[in-house]
Amino acid sequence: MNYKKIILICSLFFLIIPITHVKAFEYTDYIKDGNYAFFLFDLQVGNNTQISLNHEESGNFTLFLFNRRPSQSYVKGDKSLDNDIFNKSSLVGFSVDDNPYINYTAPTTKIYYIEIILVGDGPDTYNLTILPEGYTVTRYYLPIIPGFRLEFVVLSIVLALGAIFILSKKKVIRKN
Repeated sequence: MNYKKIILICSLFFLIIPITHVKAFEYTDYIKDGNYAFFLFDLQVGNNTQISLNHEESGNFTLFLFNRRPSQSYVKGDKSLDNDIFNKSSLVGFSVDDNPYINYTAPTTKIYYIEIILVGDGPDTYNLTILPEGYTVTRYYLPIIPGFRLEFVVLSIVLALGAIFILSKKKVIRKN
């Protein structure tokens, strides 16, 4: 009788405590046509990584690997891919297959950037997998708000300081 209770308790214990063993970085997201996602991670000299992307529906995904920080997404206003992305010197690998895959060995130690673009047949859900385990992968966002041109900022500061100086001198002259 006691053996039955012990077996029941052990069975419930194994059902309550999940057994997980992660062998890779995995990230899942849902995006629409023309949208993109960036990730960054570091590789040491000689480290090999395998980056793969699977999707659930019929989305047309592209996968890019850069060795320098991208400053734009290379997605045109009509949600199509800008072909200038293939001419970038920082592009070290890309895949436009149905299930994109990149196998890359790092020649130097640096931070690498992954870009995923859904160029058509979306919206769709993708699953990004990076092997082997142990890489710290971080989602990276391009700034949406454009910066101010330095010339306008400096000119505005000079004009503001000049106006303050002139107004303060006029008040000082009137008091005397």
